[in-house]
Amino acid sequence: MSRISEAVGSQIKVLRQERGISQEKLALIAGVNTSYVGQIERGIRSPTIDMLDKIAQALEVDIVELFRSETDRVLHSNSDTLNKLMFELRTRSEDEQNSIYDIVKRLLIFKDA
Repeated sequence: MSRISEAVGSQIKVLRQERGISQEKLALIAGVNTSYVGQIERGIRSPTIDMLDKIAQALEVDIVELFRSETDRVLHSNSDTLNKLMFELRTRSEDEQNSIYDIVKRLLIFKDA
């Protein structure tokens, strides 16, 4: 398949795994066959825009997230823990994010002391 199919499929897999969702669960939520999800993730099938929209909704991301470049994906997937934190913080206000940052910073200072 094409490089774009492989890149999008890989990104879908990363997003799915970050959320701890199985292929079966993603397929159920998106209303497609489980084997179809696997084929998309492996870049074997090229989903339609409508299907990508369903998958993005099932993953609770903007469809644009499915098209992140490989460089962006590497930058954002270096740490599963960091990805989990970013996922949890994405819906928080800037004030809440700053408060959480301050707490983490204090914890690290305490740990390093």
